[in-house]
Amino acid sequence: MSGNGESGQGLEKLQAALAARSMVKSWAEGLELIELVQAAHRGGWFERLLGGPATAAQLADIAGVPAEQASDVLAVLASAGVLESVESEESAFRLSAPFEALAAGPSGVDLPTVLDAVKLARAEMAQALQSDRRNGLDGQRALRLARDWGLRPASGARQLFGLIYQAIPEFRERLERGGPLLDVGSGVGGALLTTLTLYEELRAVGVEVAGEVAAELGHRAKEAGVMDRVDIRTADARDLRDESVFTASYWAQAFFVEEARAATLAAIFRALRPDGLLVLQELFPPQGGQDKPTTRTLLDRLSFRQRRAAFAVSAEDLAAEGRAAGFQDARIVESAAGGRLVVLRKPAN
Repeated sequence: MSGNGESGQGLEKLQAALAARSMVKSWAEGLELIELVQAAHRGGWFERLLGGPATAAQLADIAGVPAEQASDVLAVLASAGVLESVESEESAFRLSAPFEALAAGPSGVDLPTVLDAVKLARAEMAQALQSDRRNGLDGQRALRLARDWGLRPASGARQLFGLIYQAIPEFRERLERGGPLLDVGSGVGGALLTTLTLYEELRAVGVEVAGEVAAELGHRAKEAGVMDRVDIRTADARDLRDESVFTASYWAQAFFVEEARAATLAAIFRALRPDGLLVLQELFPPQGGQDKPTTRTLLDRLSFRQRRAAFAVSAEDLAAEGRAAGFQDARIVESAAGGRLVVLRKPAN
């Protein structure tokens, strides 16, 4: 008699296991696609396709594989939106518009950097339950992360930051007058170098704690032709000793460990002149109307907390942090870069 009940339970467990297996395999689809994109990139396909459409036979020759094998790879990449077929030419493919832009990477958002960031994220998740993981980022991991977040000061980035500064005219006016600007947590200089190329009179100090990242910032500053207008300091922002020097400051607050936030704000406050302005960005906007956070949000939260960084600090909370540090006149504005900006003022006296 009990055999039937056990059989029924066994069937239910088998069905549940099969459902879980399907979920895992659906997650694996993304990993398989990333491996395929990496293989195509290593094999020179993206470089060839940037020059125009190519046939399966032409791409097979580049990779040194049979044409049928190349055709199978092309079919997968086309299905995933990486490529698209060319109607006027049989068996020819070209990069889709988004992947053509990613492969060209004129503003620093490029395929190798994105693939490396994915590799870093996977490595972080693999170590999520190790007790020694909550030690922030070492120099090389910080560099990989900074490259992923950092733009290059090309035309697209300049247009984007031009729109951002339109929304905060009081800050823009200080940049136009030459600053000086204090950029805290400069990374590889996406914001700092783009801003320097926008305002030819501007002078700035960039503060970056990771030596590897600061070195890359210096290299990019030379490439951008602004090295004579920027002082790059490899230092912990909490150790800044400048007093009443800067008219404007930007703090990349989202990448700072939680225990450094208050002291960093205090250092920025000291460094600004009376009536100086500080701008902060809300990196992860609140997800209003959602019953529960998405898996992507939870993964991002896990990554940030592994690095001991505060996750998804709202614009309202950033304004409150600023007021606690002595700033006033908090103003929250929408940003063309996503999220919201918080503008704070150091009292005039």
